[in-house]
Amino acid sequence: MALKFKGKTWIFGDNLDVDNEIVSFAKLHYGVFTHDQLGEHCMENVDPEFHKKVKKGDIMVAGTNFRCGHDHPHAPQSIQQCGISVVVAESFDENYIKNSVAIGLPLIELPGIKKKVKEGDVVEADLHAGIIENVTTGESIKFKPFPDFLLDMLEAGSLEAYGDKLIAEGKG
Repeated sequence: MALKFKGKTWIFGDNLDVDNEIVSFAKLHYGVFTHDQLGEHCMENVDPEFHKKVKKGDIMVAGTNFRCGHDHPHAPQSIQQCGISVVVAESFDENYIKNSVAIGLPLIELPGIKKKVKEGDVVEADLHAGIIENVTTGESIKFKPFPDFLLDMLEAGSLEAYGDKLIAEGKG
């Protein structure tokens, strides 16, 4: 996995609930769709056409309290499956951070981000350098760079893949 991401931005609001706005847990639970179809249902209660408009590598930007509600891992899976490469938000729920990073979906917490980008702007995020550049406007925004162990885990693709790599190297 690359540690730099460049894509079109999709902007969402505050308090996005994991079971309603991000993806419907009830529909998943009752078999309306399967885990393999999570990406097709990402954000459908906010924007029913979202999964059709998003392109692989695009970047999701949101407000405060991203992923409120229950601690279900299907929300970051749906975001990743629909093609989003990284989520940048004003703030995240603590459990969402753990669930996202475990599957290799990077999150950047950056207060004020919604004032710096508009939907459709092209943005480049460099996890190693700790810089987000709004390519459309030319403005750069700094954030705390990711620690090396987290960069290594994201580069491996997931927590499980990183663990397997460490074991294979005799370090686990």
